[in-house]
Amino acid sequence: MRRTTRIGQTEFLIGWMVACAVVIGGTCGFPERGLAQPQPNAGEPVEHHAKIEVKVASRQSLGKGVTQATLSNGMVVLIQENHTAPVATVRSFIRNTGSAFEGKYLGAGLSHLLEHLVAGGTTTKRTEKEVNDLMDSLGGQTNAYTSDEVTAFYIDCPSKGALQALELIAENMQFSTIPETEFKREMGVVQRELEMGESERPRVLYNKMKQLIFQTHPVRHPTIGYISVVQQVKREEVLDFYHDRYVPQNMVFVITGDVQTDEILAALVKHTAGFHRTTERGVTLAEEMDQASPRFLDLEMEGATTDQTVAWPTVPLQHPDLYALDVASFILTNGESSRLVKRLRIDRPLVTSVESASYTPGFVKGWFQVHLACEPANLQVASEIVWEELDRLKSEPVSAAELSRAKRQKAADHVFNQQTVQNQAEMLANSYLSTGDALFDDRYVEGIQKVTPEEIQAVAKKYFVPERKNTVTIKPLGSGEGKKSESGSELAESEMTKRVLPNGLTVLLKRQAAVPMVSIQAYAKAGVVSDTEEKSGRASLSADLMVRGTKRFNGDEIAEHFDDIGGSLVMTSQRNSTYLQCSVLKEDFESSLDYVEQVLFAPTFPEDEFAKLQQIQLTRIKARQANPQAEILDFWATKVPAQSPYHLTVAGTLKSVAALKVGDCREFHETYFTPGNMVLAIVGDIDVEATWKKVEDSFGKIPGGKSIDWPNYPENKPLTADTASHLTNQKANTAMVAIGFPIHSVFDAEQRGALEMFEGILTGGNGAGGRLHDELRGQRLVYYIFGTQLNGFVPGYFLFLAQTRPDTLEEVVGRIEANLKKVRDEGVPVDEFEKTRQMLIAGNALRDTTASQQAQQAALDELYGLGFDYSKTYEERLKKVTPQQVQALAKEYFVHGIQASSSPEKEAGKSEAGESK
Repeated sequence: MRRTTRIGQTEFLIGWMVACAVVIGGTCGFPERGLAQPQPNAGEPVEHHAKIEVKVASRQSLGKGVTQATLSNGMVVLIQENHTAPVATVRSFIRNTGSAFEGKYLGAGLSHLLEHLVAGGTTTKRTEKEVNDLMDSLGGQTNAYTSDEVTAFYIDCPSKGALQALELIAENMQFSTIPETEFKREMGVVQRELEMGESERPRVLYNKMKQLIFQTHPVRHPTIGYISVVQQVKREEVLDFYHDRYVPQNMVFVITGDVQTDEILAALVKHTAGFHRTTERGVTLAEEMDQASPRFLDLEMEGATTDQTVAWPTVPLQHPDLYALDVASFILTNGESSRLVKRLRIDRPLVTSVESASYTPGFVKGWFQVHLACEPANLQVASEIVWEELDRLKSEPVSAAELSRAKRQKAADHVFNQQTVQNQAEMLANSYLSTGDALFDDRYVEGIQKVTPEEIQAVAKKYFVPERKNTVTIKPLGSGEGKKSESGSELAESEMTKRVLPNGLTVLLKRQAAVPMVSIQAYAKAGVVSDTEEKSGRASLSADLMVRGTKRFNGDEIAEHFDDIGGSLVMTSQRNSTYLQCSVLKEDFESSLDYVEQVLFAPTFPEDEFAKLQQIQLTRIKARQANPQAEILDFWATKVPAQSPYHLTVAGTLKSVAALKVGDCREFHETYFTPGNMVLAIVGDIDVEATWKKVEDSFGKIPGGKSIDWPNYPENKPLTADTASHLTNQKANTAMVAIGFPIHSVFDAEQRGALEMFEGILTGGNGAGGRLHDELRGQRLVYYIFGTQLNGFVPGYFLFLAQTRPDTLEEVVGRIEANLKKVRDEGVPVDEFEKTRQMLIAGNALRDTTASQQAQQAALDELYGLGFDYSKTYEERLKKVTPQQVQALAKEYFVHGIQASSSPEKEAGKSEAGESK
């Protein structure tokens, strides 16, 4: 929090850096990370190897006793001699670490965990006891911390021990081995720290504010990580991160105190003689879009007071508005005579504390914040006074006396913050790491002295605007203030409820008032499962046609209504269901419900619209042949046994769709769109009881219709032999493969849980990942590979799908088969199994968060007969699965599959007549 109100690093940086008071230790392990000089065998030609030597590459005096040097391996060294007392501090700062710079490990807190392990861990040079004995003999103290942008290690000691301290830290930077015992120990320490942090209001406020302000930039993640992700970290991943990021060009050593510059440089060159530059190891940080509207978050925690932080995104450290923002912070809250302190604590004791700060890091835009702690009853008045003073900064220039006072305070802080060698080291490091100028703090104070009243007024107008305000409020536990809507009459979110109309229509209702919108969705049990070979594509064409005209509205009127209100209404058909999805703003819900009722139960199927849509669907079928993924999926479906509905495609074939008549669509609707075969779900900012009354008044009048006698589909049996078919096409440099294995329907809970784990282990489950992705994508054999369940109330298939090159097609198929065999033969190691389980559970928590997602999941589960709240059992179901069940599943069902491939090349012996193009 360097250039802020200077209220003290420990106060505001409670969230910015996670300090870890750990003692450096060591034993034995890795060799030096240098470049070995190979020796040629007798008779072989001698190959020249240039000598690699670490030395001082550049050196310059910056003034104030500061020397800046760069070693030939890229390491930067800052030394400030200060002989006023016989003490010194030795510090190492590692760039491209910290929670914002963890790349693929974002959210794992890897930098912080590694800080624990390096600072207190084993090296190849010394045992932990030897290091502890050395520290005792030095009479020094050691500590370490991790922030959003850096990891730091330091030893403070009498100056006579500075060289020994330098050697110890240099060893930690190069030779840490992270034994399994220490990894497990520190993993436990970190998790305890995480648990404790959940009860610390300052830390919670800071982390929640980061996540509110930053929606995409990785700085939004907490330094210490998320516990569910931290628990998945393996020792090998920590070691990889250590070797990847703890490289000399990422390091800045800072030594201040009663030391000799030449002696320090010589010692550092000696202790890093085998520590050589590597390729650059930084990460690219995502851009954060400008905030467009206010954001807020209310929490409850133990305690009798209310904490509230309001903040506005501002500038990074290098921006010229930095100075005026920092002065504005001082004017608001620095000292008893500052504006907010005087009004909120002196004139009227409304708050127990009020603070402000302008946080301006060097790698991303920062924020300006004001924090209050008060009795809950005083929050509204105190908040109004804060806004009044911010408006005052905009409307009138600060007085000359106030401005002069703030400038003097800043200058005094600068002096006070240099009293100890530790302060001096931190100041040099922070300045250099943020700006590349080790003495930037001096220039910063000079910039503060140039600030004018007009500049303060300008930044207040520019940044303190309502539309970019972020508010995090922590209220006393059990206050319930955050649970009511604006009217205070109803919960902002209710449980999903199920009701059934007399005509048989099942209705699911849920209030979710996070945003003022409503999702209306209706599902009928129909789709590919209701098509026949001759009428394949009928359900899809019928769904499109239903929105083209009803008894009360023609197609143009339906389209214009939803265009006018900015809403949407679509009809879609898939394998097991045909459904309507409608999203509208809260105020348009009632009028839109009429259109939904008409589309579902009163479509007219106009002849002219049928002809248009039939041609469109035929064109879509042709277009699928141009898409490698769509083409292989359609081709694979033709190889599925004809008795399975998955033998047909959603869109149908050119022949079947061309033969369809409008009467076929009317018959489809009359048969399957009956209330007893449907589920209607409405989720969003609704009054549940009022909505139920509307549904009763409209949908309750629909005749019940005939019941549908669905076949009793037997569960799939494993295949007894492989089948393989190849499609020759003209897609250059692209090959596709789809391999499907029969599985049970969604009703088999035990197999479904095992399948989820099986999918997660092999292909990631929630997205790219798993063994196959890591192996095939890692070795550049595929563009993508994933697994998916084509399944529903009719038993379906588990499908592997991969895109590769023609020359690697056979190898990819072999690798997939080998991985399946490995699971069958060896099972899954417990640690991998548990990591996958936690990954899937964490990923599932991120799904079904919007009104539309919740409506869809609940409606489908209810339609299939699982129950609308079935998704809540996901974690419970996964926790019951054992590695033995996954292995048994693989042995029984994943032996023989239906394989379909495509490429520009004809596979000998696999291409079938009529399949080449």
